[in-house]
Amino acid sequence: MIFLLFVVFPFVYAQLLPELLAGFQNGRFRGGPDGFNRGPGGFHRGPDGFGGDPRGGVDLGHLIGNIAANVGQEMGLNDADVIGDLRGISRGPRPSSMEWGRRARHFCRRYPGHPKCQRGQLPQFTDVPTIINTIIYNAGDLLPRVPTLNIHDPLAGLNSELVGFIKSLQSQFGQLSSQQRNEIHDSCRSFKCDQQSPQNTQAKQELLTKMLAFDQAVGGKAAPAHDKVNLRFDRTQQVKQALLKRANLSHIIVPADNGVFDRDVLLTEHQANFLLNELGEAGRGADVGAGGGGGGRVPRSGVFFQESAVQKWDIWKPIQYTLDDSLEESDKKDIRDALHEISINTCILFRYNATPKGYHLNYMKVDSTTFCGLSYVGRTDPANPIYLSFQCGDNRGVAMHETMHALGVSHQHLRLDRDKYIKIDWSNIDPQHYDTFAISDAKLYTSYGTKYAYDSIMHYNAYLGAKDPNKPTMIPLVNPQENTPKLGQRAKLTRGDIRLLKKMYCRPGCDDQNVHCGTWALHGYCKMKEQMKWMNENCKASCDKC
Repeated sequence: MIFLLFVVFPFVYAQLLPELLAGFQNGRFRGGPDGFNRGPGGFHRGPDGFGGDPRGGVDLGHLIGNIAANVGQEMGLNDADVIGDLRGISRGPRPSSMEWGRRARHFCRRYPGHPKCQRGQLPQFTDVPTIINTIIYNAGDLLPRVPTLNIHDPLAGLNSELVGFIKSLQSQFGQLSSQQRNEIHDSCRSFKCDQQSPQNTQAKQELLTKMLAFDQAVGGKAAPAHDKVNLRFDRTQQVKQALLKRANLSHIIVPADNGVFDRDVLLTEHQANFLLNELGEAGRGADVGAGGGGGGRVPRSGVFFQESAVQKWDIWKPIQYTLDDSLEESDKKDIRDALHEISINTCILFRYNATPKGYHLNYMKVDSTTFCGLSYVGRTDPANPIYLSFQCGDNRGVAMHETMHALGVSHQHLRLDRDKYIKIDWSNIDPQHYDTFAISDAKLYTSYGTKYAYDSIMHYNAYLGAKDPNKPTMIPLVNPQENTPKLGQRAKLTRGDIRLLKKMYCRPGCDDQNVHCGTWALHGYCKMKEQMKWMNENCKASCDKC
């Protein structure tokens, strides 16, 4: 650890020496205004997080946090949001040639396909208004090229009845009917659908800061550079733009550029590339050598693990987790209670480790009013950060919801069969959050044969994303008076939630060989004479055959 501090980061040691000495005297190592405890949206470090000193000596957790903050400043973390940075600089005094050159080079690293960045050129300060407008509407053409992936067709080689059934149900990812499109279009007559709100820009900037600091603190020298971290967020925004393009709405709607997909999901670069391929965006972008992620097959996100075992947790030993010292004791209790409820109902065990090695869950508190929690879907390398605000009530349930994401579970209301159970009021949704309501790609998630559940802890509430908060955006089609209050409950895991986790993790060797097995099982194909043999051999989990 000392090697990490004074050899890997020698260029900031001199800057930190006065603070180190003061820290040894008063025991704080909290970094002052430029550290991670700097008010709303702050990112807290400490002995319960990675890097804490188990021997009770120097508080290396805080020390690493301070070093990461200084490294971020050295790398240009304060202008990680290029558009926000350009907007800000355009409103102030003209920068010096040296300062503008630094920012222009930063811009061209981020958007290598921009015409002003070709053949060794750099944009001029007078180009700023044009640059901003171009990126808002055409960023996908300026970013590193989206790699073309070899995605297997799960219907290839199957009999015509199974194929025909799926195709009869399958709504194309991101597709809307003309009526639904018109309802959203009408909303934009009274809603600023083509403008990015300051709240989105601020939320993204705070999240970028936190995630880069997390990656550096956990990964050290192996952590991705800040341009690579930014690319994750750029790809997320590309997915949201591609969904609107598929729905024929991209000409009137600019999606919320807040770094988040579907309100509380963080996408890895691989996951975003998969979705972009499914949305017909493969190959789009600048043909440069860096940042595109390369070709070939990449692991899939989501709950269908049989073809991407690398993203499934090894539960034959307890999953490690750690608790950042930003958490109050009551927060830690809520998290422990959430993990306990998962454990007592399934085979999945968790073990606290103040200084975990390898894959683990890292729970952190973030002072934010823009979200309740954030998580990746499935296991990520080198660790899964889970950000919790503790400002939404039902804290234990929110922690369970985000942990379920980390275990690989998607949202209930985005299932392929969603429209059989709920009606979306497209006239009342916030158009800039269209991704919150777009049914998931059918090749990505499976139900494992579990029925749609209004009371699932993975369902959003009925009023989420509403323009008019007094009107629901999601209306149950079955007994709405009884089921509407169930939507979005965070009190407990339901029978369906528990059954899904058990099918995913608790039956060794009991696997589905096709992502559509759950859909076929729910429609009785496990018991149909003509399909029974194939289903029982290839859809063991969904058909409950083990």
